[in-house]
Amino acid sequence: MYRIVFLFVLTLAASYPVLAQVQGQVIKVLSYNIHHGENTQGQLDIQGIANVILATNPDLVALQEVDSSTSRVNKTDQLKELAAITGMYIYFGKAMEFDGGGFGNGVLSRYPIEKSQNIALPAKGAGSEPRNAAVVTVKLPGDSLLRFISTHLDHLDDPADRLSQVNLLMQHVQAHPALPLIVAGDMNAQPASKEISIFKQNFADATEKLGPTWPSDKPTQKLDYIFLYNKTQWHVMNVQVVEETVASDHRPVIAEVLLK
Repeated sequence: MYRIVFLFVLTLAASYPVLAQVQGQVIKVLSYNIHHGENTQGQLDIQGIANVILATNPDLVALQEVDSSTSRVNKTDQLKELAAITGMYIYFGKAMEFDGGGFGNGVLSRYPIEKSQNIALPAKGAGSEPRNAAVVTVKLPGDSLLRFISTHLDHLDDPADRLSQVNLLMQHVQAHPALPLIVAGDMNAQPASKEISIFKQNFADATEKLGPTWPSDKPTQKLDYIFLYNKTQWHVMNVQVVEETVASDHRPVIAEVLLK
């Protein structure tokens, strides 16, 4: 989905209201931890995940907990299955070898993927799992470029690994400051945490006003976010937690944003 829009914003100049015209591209972003396609009934149902994507009609999707050819998903490639159903481009960033295949984060995109990169994130705590960031550069209509990252931060109570992971992501962002960037995913951190505050020093939080996202049946914790860099380039038009209670143990979040 691609639209050029004009926003009319009320401003003040010499004490008189003036209509300022803002032009840009509307981009719809979905972030979803899909729990390797296992729904809350304990059944593998990648079609249920696809139905959520089809119903929300996003342009970019950040997926976490994606399986690729593991035994627990009967050797299927979940991203390829979603691509066949949605017609979107895909990229899989493997965090670790698991159960005869791979486990990590994925990207679905309506825009052509020009470049891709998998970034390993530090995971040193006892009981931690390998984590990563799946990074793509997509070509928007009009040939401008946008970077998009799907990531899943450490789940342990001790925030040490999450802080290291966020700091490494910030280093990556600062090394590539020219292009607009969206980072989305399951951050395993509450809004008041230091991890999220580091993100918000550099990014606009499109999901700032949203409530909890986990567990999906009766959510009590906000773990899933969509961050926008550089702050001044973006305007958040609509954002919501999707009220999906069965397809995964997380509820997805979706934001419609204007890249000015």
